[in-house]
Amino acid sequence: MLLPSGSEDRAVHTFSTADRPVLGQAGVGAQIVLFSDYKCPNCRDFEHRHLPLIEQQLVKTGQAHVVFLQSPFLAPDSLTASVAAECAFQQGSAQFLKYNAALYAEQGDERAAWATPQLLRRVARAVGLNLPAYDQCVIGPVAGATVNSDLEQHKAAGMLGTPTVFVNGRRTPAGVKEIRAALNAAP
Repeated sequence: MLLPSGSEDRAVHTFSTADRPVLGQAGVGAQIVLFSDYKCPNCRDFEHRHLPLIEQQLVKTGQAHVVFLQSPFLAPDSLTASVAAECAFQQGSAQFLKYNAALYAEQGDERAAWATPQLLRRVARAVGLNLPAYDQCVIGPVAGATVNSDLEQHKAAGMLGTPTVFVNGRRTPAGVKEIRAALNAAP
């Protein structure tokens, strides 16, 4: 699996992951940090192909937990989608995980502006979010500021593409086999 530009980075990065969406239980096992963009087709593929295996093989066995951070760099509606996902998270990690999966299922062409407020709200309704709370969140400043903070962390780590995976702070190729190898090599 090829790594995006910046993959030669061997540094150990520290990310602010408190109060961010988690698959599994924060603090249990290794920390897998996943930066993604909802318009990124490779991120959708990671969500569909790798995340279920990571959940089954690593999260449910207590070897790791996954922290989701946003990196909406592809287009303006990348940011709109990330803010909507952050608003889902404001209703809980379980709600975020449902919204995250449903939004990737709705993913359109990365060159088209498909993540419209109407589609994002339809997804919110479909996954059972509290719509008045969601509506207030997407127009408020907090979700956007949180998403921008995630994006700045990704940029500060020198990363330019998504999905980007870090295992215990070390850049790792975005595949189950590679993540498992990084877990086994961790000090």
